[in-house]
Amino acid sequence: MKRRINFLGFLVDNLTTHEILTKIKASITSKDKMQIVPINANKIYQVQRNEKLSKIMKESELIIPEYAIVWGSKIIGAPLVEHVGGIMLMRTLLQESANQDFRFYFLGARQEIVETMVEKVAVDYPGIRIAGWRNGYFDDQNKIIDEINATDANILLAALGTPKQEYFLYENKSRLKPNVMMGVGGSFDVFAGLRQETPAYLRHGFEWLYRLAQDPGNLWKRYMTTNPYFVYRVLRYRVFGW
Repeated sequence: MKRRINFLGFLVDNLTTHEILTKIKASITSKDKMQIVPINANKIYQVQRNEKLSKIMKESELIIPEYAIVWGSKIIGAPLVEHVGGIMLMRTLLQESANQDFRFYFLGARQEIVETMVEKVAVDYPGIRIAGWRNGYFDDQNKIIDEINATDANILLAALGTPKQEYFLYENKSRLKPNVMMGVGGSFDVFAGLRQETPAYLRHGFEWLYRLAQDPGNLWKRYMTTNPYFVYRVLRYRVFGW
C-alpha cells in the first residue's frame, strides 16, 4: 500500500489513525516540527485560486483526508485506507492525552467558546493536560507567539478558519515551540457542545448536508460552489486522467 497518493495534484497521506498517532508521538519525542493539514472539498477548491495555500499544502508534513477525499480517491482508483479528518484526529489526541506526553494549547474561536470548550474537555477527557488557551481575535502575532511559547505545550490546535489558520501555523512554524500543530476549523464549537458532530451514519457522503442544515446562512454558498466543483474535478480525473 502506498504511504502517499496523488489526489488531484496533491499528495495525501494514506495512513490509519494509529499510524498518524505514531508519527505525532515520534515528532514530539524528536522535537521535529509537524504541521498537519486536513484536506476536504473546500480546500481543493481554494487551492486552485490561492497559490500561498497551495504551497502550504505541498510543504506540510502531514495531509489527512476528510471523507470527501476518501470518496474521491475510490472514484479515481487510488483508494485511501481510512477517513481520518481534523475533528476525528483531534478527538483521538484528546483521548490519548492522559497516557501520552501531550500538552495542548488551544487557539481560536470566540472567548466564550474556547473557555467553554476547555472546561468541557477537562471533564470529558480526565487527565488531559491543557497548557493554555486564548481566543482567535488578535492583531499582534508576535505577542500571541510569545504567549504560546511561555507554556509547555507540544501540540497547538488552531481554530482560526481556512486559510488563516494554515497561514499562521506555516509562517510561524519555526518560531513556535509546540512540535505538532494543526488547523481544526470549527471543531472548538463541537467540543464545546455548541454544535453537533455529524452522526456516523451520515459521514459517508452526507456530512456536508448535515452541517448545512445546522448553519445554512453561512454555509450554503460555500457548499453550492465547492461541492459541484469537487465532483467535477474527481469525475474529470476519472475519465480523462487530469
